[in-house]
Parts: sequence; structure tokens; C-alpha cells
Amino acid sequence: MAGKARDWGHRALIALILSAVVPLAHKWPLQWGGASANDALNASRENVVIPLTLFGMTVNAIGQSQSQPWPELKFDGVRLWGAIYWAQVNPAPGIFNWARFDAILAAAEREHVDIVLNLAYTPRWAASVKDAPPAFTPGASSPPGDLTSWDDWVRAAVARAAGRIKYWEIWNEPEDPKYYSGDIATMVQMQKRAYQIIKASDPGLMVLTPPSNGTPDGYRWQQAFMAQGGGQYADIFAFHGYTSEPEAVIGIIARFRQILAAHDLSARPIWDTEAGWSSYEANPDGCLARAYILKWINGVDRFYWYEFAGGGSDFGKLWDPARGLLPGGVAYRTVQSWLVGARIVTAIRTSPSTWRVALHMQDGRDGLILWTTKGRSVYRVDPRFSRCQGLDGGEGPVANGEVEISPKPILLLE
Repeated sequence: MAGKARDWGHRALIALILSAVVPLAHKWPLQWGGASANDALNASRENVVIPLTLFGMTVNAIGQSQSQPWPELKFDGVRLWGAIYWAQVNPAPGIFNWARFDAILAAAEREHVDIVLNLAYTPRWAASVKDAPPAFTPGASSPPGDLTSWDDWVRAAVARAAGRIKYWEIWNEPEDPKYYSGDIATMVQMQKRAYQIIKASDPGLMVLTPPSNGTPDGYRWQQAFMAQGGGQYADIFAFHGYTSEPEAVIGIIARFRQILAAHDLSARPIWDTEAGWSSYEANPDGCLARAYILKWINGVDRFYWYEFAGGGSDFGKLWDPARGLLPGGVAYRTVQSWLVGARIVTAIRTSPSTWRVALHMQDGRDGLILWTTKGRSVYRVDPRFSRCQGLDGGEGPVANGEVEISPKPILLLE
């Protein structure tokens, strides 16, 4: 403990020295905590072209054109969770109402986006506990009493989709009793049975794990799920990256990677299939931009924002019928224009609060994304960067060789 105290004392002294030279960071890429200059950049991401598939969206009103228009944003995939669930489609044994399901698939096809269907939420007639705490309706959090009803649902959904749904996600936040009140062994069986049914239909279809949050309960649930063999029945590892600040997701991803490595599953792609912020977030546009940048550089292949028109307590709200695109929605469009087609060259934390991400843009220019996690500071700009763009998409010249950085990322351009 005494050694750690001395070490932190030394780091505090270093931080004091660095604070005086941060304006010259473009000349000396500073390192923090003894890590290499690329300590924030996953090796799989260095100089890899960023695809549009990184950008996904949850649209709960999908297929209901009368309630809201299709989002005026580009995204490659849509996740279905609040939009539709098992209990709605299968209200009685052998009875399926496909009207909403078909409308959703038609909308996705029109807009050329792929679908992640969450297979969760048991009809009350099939639930092992009829009055289990509801996710949406009584019994919905319960696993089925007879797993053949689960088999029938999965088989029917796959047949109805007829190849139009490529990605199948098994349940939602299973560590939370209001979403899943059964045991892990049963969920492993549901994962296995769904995987076998889906792959028998088409080996090219992809199955996701039940996505848990990056909380102690979420880690414990995933550890037990993997230990009982659940991971071998999935092509993609899914999680939900809700955090108090975007930078906290780095530790969450690292913890889940450790779980995967412990079961020889490190090669599995990692997707964040749901995350946003509450309606009380003071910096929505900055948080969204930092989340997309940080998740990509730390190895997340896809990130589905939650939710276009605000889910639950307006989580992640990007659009309002009266005001149109909100600042977060504009930031989604802007950060997408920065990243898609670009290649990350370096991603450096130059101090505990300051980030510097260098990229080679799609149009051949070099760019530099800058932000600080708190406060504001002046950054002395390398003379080769003459333009600066904010999250609102506005662009102007760099004045007097300096820019102000804040928790809202900016992009410097040649």
C-alpha cells in the first residue's frame, strides 16, 4: 500500500508538469501511466477502415409510419427490442399474429437495413411462473415451463423471416429479474436450442448471446453463463454499454474480454446492442460522439444506439416530433461523417482527462479528434491543421493557432 501511495504521488507530480505542456501536445505525444502511445487503441483497430456497420439504431416505432417518420439518419442495422416481442406475436398456443412482424421486416427492407431480433419475453400461457415480475406483461420475465414452446416460437420466427433477419439475439439483460427471472441453466438450454434451430435453417444466420450490462451483476451472470457452456452456442458476444461517462466503457469491455478469454472465445466479435443516456444528460451530443469513438477503438464492431425517439425515460432521445433532430441526433450524423471510411492511426490519452485521436479520413486528409472529459482548455494546434469542425457540423478556420477543447469532441482538418 505504501508503494502504491508513493507511485500515485509521483503520478500527481507528473500530472502537474504535463498540465503546463498540454498546449504543445501536438509536438510531443504524451503518455500517461507508463503506457505506450497507442494504449487506448485495440490492435485490431489500427489502420482499419471504419465501416457504416458500426452505426446501428433502436427504433421502437419501426413499421408504424403513422407515429413517426423513418429516421433522417444513416445506420446499417436496426435492433428490435421494444418494437416487438414473443408475447405479442404468440398470444396462445399455436396462434401467431404476424402483422406487426411483417410490417417491421417490410420497413427494414425498404430502407436496406439489417435486423437484430431479440427473441425474448414469454407469453403468459407458456410461462413457468404466470405472474412473474413483468418486463412488459405478467409472466414475460419467466422462462417457459415447457421448452418445446420456446422451440416452436424460434422455429416459427425463423421460418416467417425467411432469411430476412440475419441476427438473432437471445433475451435481454438477463441479470435483471424484471427481464429474466429464471435460472442460468435454463437460459443456457434456451441459447443452445435456439442456436441449433437457427443454424439448421441457415448456417449463415448469426446468433448473439443474451446481452448483460457492465455491472457487477452483469459480469457475474456472464461468468456463470459461459462457465455452463452458453458461449459455445453463439457467433457474437453482445453486451449493453450503459455508463456514467463514455470513457467508463473501456473497463467494461476489458472485463468482458477477460471472461471470453477464460473460455477460449476471444475470437468472438463484440457488439454493444443497446446503450444511451437518460433525459437528464447535460452533454448528450458529446457523450454520444465519445461513445462511438471509444467503442470502436476498443474493439466493438457494432453499436446500436438506444433509442431514436427516446426509450423508457427518454433514454438516448435523438429526435422529437416538434423539434426534429435534437443535438444528439445531429452529433450522431456528424461523428458518423468523421469516422465512416476513415482509419484510426493513433488514439492517445495525453492526460487523465484529455484525448487525442488521429485519423486518416476517407477523402485522403488527416484529421485529429480532441476532447477533454471535464472542463475546458486551450490546445495549441499543429500548423498543418487549418480547419475545425464541431459536433453541430459547423466548420471554420483555426484562429491564432489555437482551439478550445471541452467534453464535446472537435475535429481538426488539414
